Amino acid sequence: MSDSTAPISTQQSMPSQQVPAIETSEPPRGLLRSAARAAYNSTAFLTSFLFHFALLLALAIFTFTEMNKDRQLLTVIEPDMTEDLETFEIELDDMEIVSTEMATASMPSAELGMGGAVEASVSTPVLEQEAIEPTEHFKVEFDAVAMISKDTDSLIREIPSGTTLGSAQEVVSDYQEAMDQITQELVWMLSKNKVLAIWVFDQSESMVDDQKRIRERIGRVYTELGLTTEGQGDMLTTAVASYGQGFHLLTDAPTSNLKDIQAAIDAIQVDKSGEEMSCSAIMEAMSRHYKYAQTADRKVALILVTDESGNTANNQSQLEATIAAAKKMDCRLFILGREAMFGYPYAHYEWRHPYDGEMHLLKIDRGPETAYVEQLQTDGYGHRWDAMTSGFGPYEQVRMAKESGGRFFMLPGQEDKIHFVTDRQYEPRTMNLYRPDLRPREEQIAEIKGDPLKALVTKVVYDLNPFQEDRKDVLTIRRWYSKEPQETAKQIRQEQSQIIPYGQYLDAAIATMEKNIKFRNDSPSLRWQANFDLILGQLYAYRCRAYEYGVSSELFLKNPVLPDPKRAEYLEFRGWELRTRKQLVAGDKTAPDAERAKELLAKVAEDYKGTPWATRAAWEIKRGFGSAIVPHYFDVRNRKGDMKVPIPKL
Repeated sequence: MSDSTAPISTQQSMPSQQVPAIETSEPPRGLLRSAARAAYNSTAFLTSFLFHFALLLALAIFTFTEMNKDRQLLTVIEPDMTEDLETFEIELDDMEIVSTEMATASMPSAELGMGGAVEASVSTPVLEQEAIEPTEHFKVEFDAVAMISKDTDSLIREIPSGTTLGSAQEVVSDYQEAMDQITQELVWMLSKNKVLAIWVFDQSESMVDDQKRIRERIGRVYTELGLTTEGQGDMLTTAVASYGQGFHLLTDAPTSNLKDIQAAIDAIQVDKSGEEMSCSAIMEAMSRHYKYAQTADRKVALILVTDESGNTANNQSQLEATIAAAKKMDCRLFILGREAMFGYPYAHYEWRHPYDGEMHLLKIDRGPETAYVEQLQTDGYGHRWDAMTSGFGPYEQVRMAKESGGRFFMLPGQEDKIHFVTDRQYEPRTMNLYRPDLRPREEQIAEIKGDPLKALVTKVVYDLNPFQEDRKDVLTIRRWYSKEPQETAKQIRQEQSQIIPYGQYLDAAIATMEKNIKFRNDSPSLRWQANFDLILGQLYAYRCRAYEYGVSSELFLKNPVLPDPKRAEYLEFRGWELRTRKQLVAGDKTAPDAERAKELLAKVAEDYKGTPWATRAAWEIKRGFGSAIVPHYFDVRNRKGDMKVPIPKL
């Protein structure tokens, strides 16, 4: 995760009536180049008992300096996919359902007031961060059959590496349950071969407590495996590494000494960069232990411990290469991670400055659960600040576990500090009907091109993506306004001009989706039907709210809501903030949209009960479809001084 302080004009309103200093960063723009297939040259491994015995004796003096010399064995080659991706963009805009009605819109100008008209084009759907990952691909089915239950003997059935049965995702209640299941996996692996377990820890500040929990429980793994007795420990050797922006190997060589393993975990340092280069770290860990595993004839289990989905660009460029390397090494990937946000790459952690009392929202990578974002990235004014859980793990992490024959263990989130969080536990059997597509991105690109429903929804989602350079000025409406009346008036006039092209696009998008509802009805996918239904309801709600903003802001300029003179003395007036509300001020104009939005969203809440689609639809109704500009106050009791304290990066 990386972030920087954004201007107060982009900040989200806080329930506590205190001004947050929002921490934001713009994601990488446009289509990223994908990683591709890994090319490897393999050599035959001698299998005689005597030669193995000699090699095992040599391991006592085997060093990682020697391993590093052979890391080129896992080098990957990344072909240029830019041309294919540009074709994807062009084909979306060339489709009849979008080109004739949405590709070009007549946009009113940015003059003061609400009048005027100029020609402006609606941007093509540049697939922002959730873009591209071509390489060798496999058709993956994601169903509810469990590979191994903690109540059954994992030695009963032999599961070839890379062919995980059923879902690669397992919901666990805590670290102990996850460790119990990992122990069973290791038991199965040890029944066939000696095993190397590589623990790779995320070094972010938010993971310190998690590392302690793992350290306390790792001894139990050795005890349950019966490997604590002298002479038996060599069956399972362990390496420990950590990562943030860089990679750190914390064990000089794989060891069966429990004290050395625990000391290595204790040595993990917090990485202040805020970056989690997950895929690169996994690749590095496998590269450093490749020769050891081959020479010692050990099966490999790599256990990643993290509470984030990882750096988006790194995930996209390295995902398929990481999967290919894991298969080459016969390494099963087990991930102890968190639930992805619903259709959104981020969540925001609330951190209050210990001295000046300001609330900062620290962006963290927490998704999405799909290869591409399938939900709107706007909340009707600008980019999203909410955090709604999806019921699934992040796409990259679940796919890595699936393809390597491992497991993704979804731990309960620690969501009490997550901004605007809506945390739900969904019924697995219901959610199985809405499972994400875990195929490689290149396969999904091809399918989007050929599927009218997916193409239309994808077009709308990416056109309305305020993270994109060519859309953020049109779609980001100021949330916070100056305390100076003249400056506030200037800011409101500027935002009114931004509302108009936004509304113009919503007109075209709504008309196109309504006209082509047959694509939704003909689709066999419940997930994409749900996507269509929710987004259509949101478009009506956002068009209503946009018009309401224009009218209510004009009324505010004529008769501003002044700060309360009777407020408590500890409430400092900071300016005005934009909020949603249920009351409409332009009822004759906006009531039809409000009624249609409520009708559609209520139907989503009913038809998709027990899913994130229903949760978000209910949230949209609760917010209301109106707008209001109201005074904003800061509680000075939160201020403890002026001491400079750096804002952390999680």
